[in-house]
Amino acid sequence: MSNTTGWGGKRAGAGRPKGTTKDTSVQRKQHAVRAFDDEWELIKEFASIIKKDRERAERMMKTE
Repeated sequence: MSNTTGWGGKRAGAGRPKGTTKDTSVQRKQHAVRAFDDEWELIKEFASIIKKDRERAERMMKTE
């Protein structure tokens, strides 16, 4: 059976271009955390900081 409409199937140039992701040999692991809504807001904010500036996050953890 052949495809007469030209739709679907494998074709050249389809898919995500190579090199559009970060280093694929190292990936962040997923973790589950239970938190109340107010705690979750803090967690999201800190996660954003740690991804952008790890040194700042480490300094924040050392302060009391």
